[in-house]
Amino acid sequence: MIIADTGSSVPVDEELKNVLDGLPIRGGENIDLNMLDVEGNQIKLEGASSGDGLYVNRVTEGYTDESMTKTLIQLDLCTKEFFSNEQTRVPGRYSGKISESVKKILKNRLKTNKKLDIEETANSYNFIGNGWKPFYTISWLMTKCIPSDGAYGKTAGFLFYETKDGFNFKSLETLIGPTKGGGSADKKGAKKFQYTGKGVTKKGFQKIIDFRIKKNIDVQEKLAIGAYNNRSVFFNPWNYTVSHKDFSMSGDQVGKVKTAGTDMAFVAEEFRQGPTRGMSMVLDMGTLPIGKDGKEQVENWKKNKEDLNDKVRERMSQAITRYNQVFSISVDVMIEGDFSLKAGDTIYCEFPDVSSEKTVSKESSGLYLIASLCHKFTSSKATTSLNLIRDSFGKKGA
Repeated sequence: MIIADTGSSVPVDEELKNVLDGLPIRGGENIDLNMLDVEGNQIKLEGASSGDGLYVNRVTEGYTDESMTKTLIQLDLCTKEFFSNEQTRVPGRYSGKISESVKKILKNRLKTNKKLDIEETANSYNFIGNGWKPFYTISWLMTKCIPSDGAYGKTAGFLFYETKDGFNFKSLETLIGPTKGGGSADKKGAKKFQYTGKGVTKKGFQKIIDFRIKKNIDVQEKLAIGAYNNRSVFFNPWNYTVSHKDFSMSGDQVGKVKTAGTDMAFVAEEFRQGPTRGMSMVLDMGTLPIGKDGKEQVENWKKNKEDLNDKVRERMSQAITRYNQVFSISVDVMIEGDFSLKAGDTIYCEFPDVSSEKTVSKESSGLYLIASLCHKFTSSKATTSLNLIRDSFGKKGA
């Protein structure tokens, strides 16, 4: 937040001082923020006791404006949990579904009172916290997650992020593809935006002021990381055997996972052959079996000695390919200020065909996931800049 300091703004002991010294502002102070856009959508971040407000992380003294009457000062603001993450660690053992462990970390270690939107995972994982920070631990866990509402063994990977509404832990499937039960990617509730270049849009559509399509697909880079085809080699420490599993986007994911568009296999077929990357992993078996105490854990281990703690065969390659697919296509869009939007929402956009302004592009138009956004506002106007991503070309949605 940039503020203008006239140098005599705050009365202190019958003397006028500048904002930084008069209040004073040194770091860690709570700031309440309440804003409305022209449609009445609200951003309300208030309350030191509830932790919903923003806090001063850093003060950067700016520069004196051309009129030489005021100094511009920048305040970097953050949420309370941004600080709390540095003040606590994650010790001890966690068992059961990963989604439940994430809830426990946020509630018991980070001690947040904010709303939690945690999607259930299909797989469980037992682990030791190792004294890591909460955000690091959850980010480490999200790559191991398999969604419960998806093609088991065909897709994996979650995202962890915070918005004005609270903390979110969601699968890529729920975020990127329309779901049966609604949710972030429910196309029925998706807002619609259109670029015409003339400021006039179809009924039910809001105006896109400007856009830039970044089809940032680096084929060589994708081949190097095994995004299209890879082989995983697994070492079994119980019987000293080695096995492998080949995974291909064309055979294992196309037509079997939820997508934002219609064409996910848009790279030439000859470059989707492989494998182009080899990975290895020691199977996690015989470690941290389920049980409330040592005796019960040993008994459970005896019943199934080769049971895997980490379902690595069903999630490692799948997560690598899915993360890379989701961030393959990127579009930067600017619209009029809309405070109802947040990261993780899905919107429907229509862009013109290059050959004709009247024709909607069937390749670039469709559903997009908001990866990040920035609200910029002054005393005269407000705009919202969006970075949109998706995993496939082709129009699907409205």
